[in-house]
Amino acid sequence: MKVVRIDFREIPTLEASAACIGYFDGMHKGHQKLLNLCLKTAKKKHLKSAVCTFDPDPWTVFYPEKKVHHLFTLEDKIHFAQKQGFDAFYILTFTKEFASNDVASFHEIVKKMHIEHLICGFDFQYACRNQGNVHTLQQQSDFAVSVVESVNEKQIKISSSRIEPLVCQGQVLKANRLLGVVYSIEGTIVKGFQRGSKILGIPTANLNANSEYIQPMVGVYAGMVSVEDRLYGAMINIGNNPTFENKFQTIEANIFHFNEDIYGKTVRVFFFDKIRDEKKFSGAKELKEQLLADIETSKKRLQNHPRLLENTAELWDKKLFIDA
Repeated sequence: MKVVRIDFREIPTLEASAACIGYFDGMHKGHQKLLNLCLKTAKKKHLKSAVCTFDPDPWTVFYPEKKVHHLFTLEDKIHFAQKQGFDAFYILTFTKEFASNDVASFHEIVKKMHIEHLICGFDFQYACRNQGNVHTLQQQSDFAVSVVESVNEKQIKISSSRIEPLVCQGQVLKANRLLGVVYSIEGTIVKGFQRGSKILGIPTANLNANSEYIQPMVGVYAGMVSVEDRLYGAMINIGNNPTFENKFQTIEANIFHFNEDIYGKTVRVFFFDKIRDEKKFSGAKELKEQLLADIETSKKRLQNHPRLLENTAELWDKKLFIDA
């Protein structure tokens, strides 16, 4: 898949394509409907298939003082599109100057990119002050336009703004059902206090997570950790470990059937289902008993939705290693 970053003032020569357009901040089931239609349209019309998105996040351009977190990073989106079989991934550099284009100018940008068929969601807006919408696209542009209607779950639209609060509140299983895969964040394994292995006899890997991701709330989760080409079951804790009165919040994972040195390695941690809230225990003995129970609960929870696990493993090119 060809990845092309585009400045609207100097558009490179591109092959004729059918492209789906949007910020795609979640790559959830609603977005997946756009992607699937785009692939089908490209095949039917003998065009290249492309995903067209924007970077940086438009919100950060207009409100640079605000920290914005996402369900998917740009790198995650590129990986997702590649796995779906797209020919190209276009990244339009979003600036205030780009945002000031009027409707006609935006249409001209699309034409210069040789997009012959544009696929968008029913609520897609564009151009200065969002003057453009699906109606102006269909009525005023010179290229074909397909509009994808809302994808609903329980009569409510599936959207990133619906999924993000679920992740923040720890309702990750509900979020996962809307995403179609298990929510995950990437980071590097770093050295922690080593209490897990030395005091409790339950070794944990400590994640220094990419700060761009939306982080689930404090608590204990059934989940998975990807190490190289394998996806292992895990019990994950997010919190300050009140039993030992940590000053800083940590993300720790006890990885099942795993005993390797992975310090400094980049891994992905998957949050499958929340088990319980964080709790302060009387001491190490009581904490260890609870953690052992959490491990067993995690293993049981991971057996409940095999298709969700399979979809996740397929997306991230991992072999499931849950039952070993």
